[in-house]
Amino acid sequence: MKNLIKKNLLIVALFFAVVTNATNINNNVKVTLINSKLIDLKLENSDGDLTISVIDAYGEILYTENFEGNYFSKKYDLNTLPAGNYYFEFEGETRINLMPFKVTSKGFEFKNQIESTFYKPIVRQEGDLVFISKTAFNKEDFEIYLYDNQLNILYQEKLKGDINLGKSLNLKNLTSGNYKIVMKSAGKVFEQKVYKEL
Repeated sequence: MKNLIKKNLLIVALFFAVVTNATNINNNVKVTLINSKLIDLKLENSDGDLTISVIDAYGEILYTENFEGNYFSKKYDLNTLPAGNYYFEFEGETRINLMPFKVTSKGFEFKNQIESTFYKPIVRQEGDLVFISKTAFNKEDFEIYLYDNQLNILYQEKLKGDINLGKSLNLKNLTSGNYKIVMKSAGKVFEQKVYKEL
């Protein structure tokens, strides 16, 4: 059934246009209902390349597409979706915005607003030092794991209870080579490669 939904989720492109206005600091999203299950989604973007997805209540991605630019507009025909709760996910370079909606037997219900914003962790390496930071406005937990190239866990820690979470790791005592930092928060997983030089 899910495969059928994925294949049959009809997406009709309205148009793409790049606008040179990048003064917006947030994704401004507007959904207009055209008829019971046909919507027009428009957004202004200032968060780099976007991935726009339609996701069901179980976290299954039913449709996804990538977008580069500042202005996005597209029509979505939701007739193939069974009744249930869904959301649009707008993932940019620094944050993920979620807009919930509901499909009923009578049509489409939505509040036309972003329900939650999740900020991605930032990893910066300077020589042997790796700096990790995460803004957690909802005070979500933040787990950090460091793996070697054999996938052995070399370090792990859970940070919680604050809006600004951060950690620095020193790779000084490790052998030269590639390492991977895995970060988990609010059901999302992020990976970043780091390198220890001679």
